[in-house]
Amino acid sequence: MDYGDWYTGKPRRSGSFFGYLAMGLLGVICGALLVYALFNFYIIPELTAPAPPGADDSPRVETPLPHRDDLPTVEVVNRIMPAVVGVNNYAYVSRFGQRTLVEAGSGSGVIVSSDGYIITNQHVIDGADEIRVVLPENSTVVAELVGEDVLTDLALLKIERTDLPFVPLGDSTAVRVGESVLAAGNPLGYFQQTVTAGIISAVERQVRIPDSQYAYTFIQTDAVINPGNSGGPLVNMHGEIIGINSAKVSRLGVEGIGLAIPSRTVKRVMDDLRSHGKVRRPQLGVLVEDLFQLTGDIADQGVHIREVIAGSPADRSGLQAGDVIIAIDNKQVRYLAQLFDALLEYYPEEEIVVTVKRDDAEQRFSVILGEMQ
Repeated sequence: MDYGDWYTGKPRRSGSFFGYLAMGLLGVICGALLVYALFNFYIIPELTAPAPPGADDSPRVETPLPHRDDLPTVEVVNRIMPAVVGVNNYAYVSRFGQRTLVEAGSGSGVIVSSDGYIITNQHVIDGADEIRVVLPENSTVVAELVGEDVLTDLALLKIERTDLPFVPLGDSTAVRVGESVLAAGNPLGYFQQTVTAGIISAVERQVRIPDSQYAYTFIQTDAVINPGNSGGPLVNMHGEIIGINSAKVSRLGVEGIGLAIPSRTVKRVMDDLRSHGKVRRPQLGVLVEDLFQLTGDIADQGVHIREVIAGSPADRSGLQAGDVIIAIDNKQVRYLAQLFDALLEYYPEEEIVVTVKRDDAEQRFSVILGEMQ
């Protein structure tokens, strides 16, 4: 056998170059059609079909609810100003042997219900023989004093009108330092319907009541509060009352420190005045002071009991002089104002748990609250 001819011989040709090219192109076209059909009829429907219940066990991340957007300032002003009123205090004086009714002071107020209830400061109407309310359209109406509370500096008035515009109470516990606010009122008694703007500078500022052991927390703002603004509303940018303007710090070189009574306190006092004509204020029956006043160290927190009144709720429960109150129903108490704020959430005859420090140990006492006369 001649192997040499096999190895060196020319291969046989079974087709032309153009034939192979045509077959290659045909194969490419068929492959493309196959891939297209596969994706459109099998893969894509599988990817886009909804998953059956329970098929996805992967953890889900909850999307947080968006914070309420602030309303434009102009819109807030348009909402609240129809309910902002002037409050004038009139008293009788003797002139030339005759009693004459004269204006003794003025301030602001805000309508809080469509049937004519108005909140203002107690010091605005203090000692009034007649109270007159100046409505936004400049009409004047005599108001009834429903009730007043000296300790919180709040008073509730009533005018005989219906279908009045009013401003709702907001939640002062949700107030955040730095958020924008508006203060409204009648500064100096004749600049009616005035609005100033600012921010919340601080919350839970302790303010002591003169000649008393009582203190309450106030909201601090840099919105301008002038004489005559007392009793007007401090509102958030949703048009809700978060405080009642009550005072400003007036010292040489001091600017932008205004104080407002939180709406949480306003609501409790308003409800009590409307229902009982007075605030049904609970009491423990103790004389107290801030612990740091006793030690001289501002870092010392708590309320020191100086004296327990004999036969009082505190006495019956086992509290003693020298105890330091640090919590009411597990709510922390760091200073006087927080103690009285916490107590104002309860009514006489309700039971609370008072946590104290005694001899460096915590103890808890159940106390049935009395009523302050």
